[in-house]
Amino acid sequence: MYQLLYLLRDVIALRRGPQDAPYSPPLLVALCLGSLALQLAIARVLKVEGETLGAGIVALVFNLGLLYLLLNLRKLTSRFVQAALTLLGVAMLFQLLSLPIVLLAGGHPPSAPDHLTPVQALLGVVSLPILIWKLVVDAHVLRNSLDLPFASGLVIAVCWIIAELILGAALGGVAPGST
Repeated sequence: MYQLLYLLRDVIALRRGPQDAPYSPPLLVALCLGSLALQLAIARVLKVEGETLGAGIVALVFNLGLLYLLLNLRKLTSRFVQAALTLLGVAMLFQLLSLPIVLLAGGHPPSAPDHLTPVQALLGVVSLPILIWKLVVDAHVLRNSLDLPFASGLVIAVCWIIAELILGAALGGVAPGST
C-alpha cells in the first residue's frame, strides 16, 4: 500500500509515470471500490442529495471505458490496468487535497454567480492551481500511457474534464468524481 502511495506521490511530482505502476487487476478493483467509497463519504460529508452511488458507478464506468477506448485506438490496451490504477489513484489524491477547500466554501456551489460570497470567490481562486496541476498530471499520465506528446495529453485531459462536467450535469448535478 505504501509503495502505491509513494508511486502516486512521484506521479503527482511528474517524476514517474503509469509504466511504473504494478500490473495488478485485483489492485485496480480495490482502487475502484475505494474510489466509490471515497465519493460516497465526500457526498455524505457535503450532504449531497441524490443517487450518489449510481452516479459514482456511472462516472467510474465512463472514465474506465474512455481510457480503454483511447488505449484501444492506439493499440495499447495492455497498458490499461497500469494507466487506470494511476489515473484513479491520482484522482483520489486530488479529491482529498481539494476537500478542505470545498468544505470551507460551504460544500455546495452557489445557485447563481451573484450569490457568491467573497470567501467562496477567494477559495475558488485558491483551488484554481490545484485544478491546473491535476490537468498537468493527467496530461502526463495520458502522454505516457498513449505514447503521445505532452500537448496532446493536455488536450485530451481538458476534453476529459469537460466530458465529466457534461456527464455530471446529465446525472442531475451530482459530481462524477473526476479522473
